[in-house]
Amino acid sequence: MSTMGQGTAPPLDFDDHTFQTRPWPVYDWYRTHSPVHWSPQLRVYFVFGYTNVRAVLGSPKFGTYHPFRRSRPTFGGSLLDTDGTEHDRLRSALAGAFRPPAVRAHAERAVTPIVEQLLDEVLAGDPDLIPATLAHELPMRVICAVLGLPAADTGLLHRLMAPLIDYVDHAPVPLAEVLASRDELRAYLERHLAGDGGGGSGGGLLALLRDADAPLETGEIVSNSMLLMAAATKTTGASVVNLLARVGTTPGTLPGPGHQPRQVTATVVETLRHEPPLHVTLRYAAEDVTIAGTTIPRGAPVQACLASANRDPAVYSDPDEWRPGRAGPLPLTFGYGRHHCLGSGLAQAELETLLTSLGRRLSDLTVTAPEHPVPHGRTFRVVPGLRIACTPRRA
Repeated sequence: MSTMGQGTAPPLDFDDHTFQTRPWPVYDWYRTHSPVHWSPQLRVYFVFGYTNVRAVLGSPKFGTYHPFRRSRPTFGGSLLDTDGTEHDRLRSALAGAFRPPAVRAHAERAVTPIVEQLLDEVLAGDPDLIPATLAHELPMRVICAVLGLPAADTGLLHRLMAPLIDYVDHAPVPLAEVLASRDELRAYLERHLAGDGGGGSGGGLLALLRDADAPLETGEIVSNSMLLMAAATKTTGASVVNLLARVGTTPGTLPGPGHQPRQVTATVVETLRHEPPLHVTLRYAAEDVTIAGTTIPRGAPVQACLASANRDPAVYSDPDEWRPGRAGPLPLTFGYGRHHCLGSGLAQAELETLLTSLGRRLSDLTVTAPEHPVPHGRTFRVVPGLRIACTPRRA
């Protein structure tokens, strides 16, 4: 594990290129010397280490709601930033579509056919396009199938989602552009809820929510659908690229004939632990809370560092090594507690299905660029410009 000296605290500068590409020594320093740290520059507390991060995520003393949270003008009130009974009501309405039996059904009816179709398309063309195409198309096509939206609309939805995601990621996108895209996307979803969209399956989550005995309001369905699409676009897409980068730089990890499904699961879980697509998640202290000897005052914003938790040497031996099937608790990649990512099972099913299908089709997959395929980014961490070469498996 890489560590720094005990001197001055290293800066937590999410805009710095070095920090974006190699944050791990910084996380190590804080986890050891200042596990609960107030950043005067960012005006937020950071929490490091598995036990501390899980305490924040699992405690009712920390919430997600804040009236000026950047996601609220973007998506509206959603699971992301509601608490208490309001959050429970929304989550209860949405959860059925993401429980294990439903995920297995999605995997059979939607994920597998979409993966096969996409691989048919990209393997018949330029293999260099495999990472970018899969990351761009797979998650959006799957969430469209789950929601009951036309697959032909993925291009439109990507265009409308892009400025919303950029805004949440603190990119310099004009707020007017964000609001215009948001309003167009809301109108699109409202048309489909009313049955006027055309081309949808008619049996997706949108229809189920609309026709439920205790239905959500139209605005609530729309806001949470936008959130689901945003998560699919960025976090799952980034995970697709990072998984391909890992397999393409580690010989022997592409599953071959006769592989055990648990091997694929172990590869995916370890990649998500080692290189999570999202490094921090935001909470607010609902009251004065003391963690690791430091009191966080009521109302203070708190960034729980998921990535730091996932490489905590007190929990995982040799945490900087990528080792599928390792011992230890479930990583905190998808969060923990009441706000655990609702779509985590679906995302993992997409990654496992993709890896299995690639192993059935290919005998070899190798990264050709960049020379050092390291994920980086401000909010969402992904290997930029990934290119691969592959060898089809003989019949």
